[in-house]
Amino acid sequence: AAVEIARAAPRAPGLSVLGPAPAPLALLRGRYRFRLLVRGPQGRALNARLAPWLAPWLKPSRGGVRVRVDVDPYSFL
Repeated sequence: AAVEIARAAPRAPGLSVLGPAPAPLALLRGRYRFRLLVRGPQGRALNARLAPWLAPWLKPSRGGVRVRVDVDPYSFL
């Protein structure tokens, strides 16, 4: 699912998607975890591009996949 999400990322100048990469604790409580890092301009322009991309994955039961968004991560660990 992480690869599918990354491939569906919007293409735009100044926007890049890095990953997916296994999380530091890749297996936690029987669930595999991956991370994507999205780099782009700050503000509403970035939110406007990301909302339609992630909307299908934010639904509660998408094949057991859960997506969480951290807008300004303090640490990527």
